[in-house]
Amino acid sequence: MLSPNATLIELNKQIADAYHEDNFSRLLLLDGKRRKLLSKLASDPNFLNDDENLRLIKKTAEKNQDMVSNIAHRMTELTKQTNGKIRMLRSYHVNR
Repeated sequence: MLSPNATLIELNKQIADAYHEDNFSRLLLLDGKRRKLLSKLASDPNFLNDDENLRLIKKTAEKNQDMVSNIAHRMTELTKQTNGKIRMLRSYHVNR
Protein backbone atom coordinates (compact mmCIF):
# COMPACT_ATOMS: atom_id res chain seq x y z
CA MET A 1 0.00 0.00 0.00
CA LEU A 2 1.21 3.50 -0.83
CA SER A 3 2.11 6.01 1.86
CA PRO A 4 -0.38 8.87 2.37
CA ASN A 5 2.03 11.21 0.56
CA ALA A 6 2.42 8.87 -2.39
CA THR A 7 -1.34 8.33 -2.58
CA LEU A 8 -1.99 12.08 -2.59
CA ILE A 9 0.71 12.69 -5.20
CA GLU A 10 -0.74 9.93 -7.41
CA LEU A 11 -4.27 11.32 -7.07
CA ASN A 12 -2.99 14.80 -7.96
CA LYS A 13 -1.31 13.38 -11.07
CA GLN A 14 -4.45 11.52 -12.13
CA ILE A 15 -6.55 14.65 -11.59
CA ALA A 16 -4.15 16.71 -13.72
CA ASP A 17 -4.29 14.06 -16.46
CA ALA A 18 -8.10 14.04 -16.39
CA TYR A 19 -8.12 17.85 -16.56
CA HIS A 20 -5.82 17.90 -19.59
CA GLU A 21 -7.97 15.23 -21.28
CA ASP A 22 -11.16 17.27 -20.54
CA ASN A 23 -12.50 14.21 -18.73
CA PHE A 24 -14.52 16.12 -16.15
CA SER A 25 -16.52 13.16 -14.86
CA ARG A 26 -13.25 11.36 -14.01
CA LEU A 27 -11.86 14.57 -12.55
CA LEU A 28 -14.86 14.86 -10.21
CA LEU A 29 -14.58 11.21 -9.16
CA LEU A 30 -10.87 11.57 -8.38
CA ASP A 31 -11.43 14.88 -6.60
CA GLY A 32 -13.96 13.15 -4.34
CA LYS A 33 -11.38 10.49 -3.50
CA ARG A 34 -8.79 13.17 -2.81
CA ARG A 35 -11.19 15.05 -0.52
CA LYS A 36 -11.80 11.88 1.51
CA LEU A 37 -8.07 11.26 1.76
CA LEU A 38 -7.37 14.85 2.84
CA SER A 39 -10.14 14.65 5.41
CA LYS A 40 -8.60 11.48 6.84
CA LEU A 41 -5.11 13.00 6.81
CA ALA A 42 -6.35 16.14 8.58
CA SER A 43 -7.23 14.02 11.60
CA ASP A 44 -3.81 12.36 11.72
CA PRO A 45 -1.53 14.40 14.04
CA ASN A 46 1.58 12.62 12.75
CA PHE A 47 0.82 13.66 9.19
CA LEU A 48 0.14 17.28 10.13
CA ASN A 49 3.34 17.59 12.21
CA ASP A 50 5.54 16.98 9.17
CA ASP A 51 6.53 20.14 7.25
CA GLU A 52 6.89 18.19 3.99
CA ASN A 53 3.31 16.96 4.29
CA LEU A 54 2.05 20.48 4.98
CA ARG A 55 3.92 21.78 1.91
CA LEU A 56 2.33 19.01 -0.16
CA ILE A 57 -1.15 19.98 1.07
CA LYS A 58 -0.44 23.66 0.34
CA LYS A 59 0.84 22.84 -3.16
CA THR A 60 -2.23 20.64 -3.76
CA ALA A 61 -4.55 23.46 -2.67
CA GLU A 62 -2.78 26.00 -4.90
CA LYS A 63 -2.92 23.73 -7.95
CA ASN A 64 -6.55 22.94 -7.23
CA GLN A 65 -7.40 26.65 -7.03
CA ASP A 66 -5.67 27.30 -10.37
CA MET A 67 -7.54 24.41 -11.95
CA VAL A 68 -10.89 25.61 -10.61
CA SER A 69 -10.18 29.12 -11.90
CA ASN A 70 -9.24 27.78 -15.35
CA ILE A 71 -12.33 25.57 -15.52
CA ALA A 72 -14.56 28.52 -14.54
CA HIS A 73 -12.97 30.63 -17.27
CA ARG A 74 -13.42 27.86 -19.85
CA MET A 75 -17.05 27.38 -18.81
CA THR A 76 -17.68 31.12 -19.19
CA GLU A 77 -16.20 31.07 -22.70
CA LEU A 78 -18.25 28.01 -23.67
CA THR A 79 -21.40 29.68 -22.33
CA LYS A 80 -20.68 32.80 -24.41
CA GLN A 81 -20.14 30.68 -27.53
CA THR A 82 -23.32 28.70 -26.92
CA ASN A 83 -25.37 31.84 -26.32
CA GLY A 84 -23.98 33.37 -29.51
CA LYS A 85 -24.99 30.29 -31.51
CA ILE A 86 -28.46 30.29 -29.96
CA ARG A 87 -28.93 33.97 -30.86
CA MET A 88 -27.75 33.26 -34.39
CA LEU A 89 -30.21 30.37 -34.77
CA ARG A 90 -33.08 32.45 -33.38
CA SER A 91 -32.22 35.26 -35.76
CA TYR A 92 -32.12 32.81 -38.65
CA HIS A 93 -35.56 31.42 -37.78
CA VAL A 94 -37.08 34.90 -37.37
CA ASN A 95 -35.74 36.06 -40.74
CA ARG A 96 -36.98 33.04 -42.68
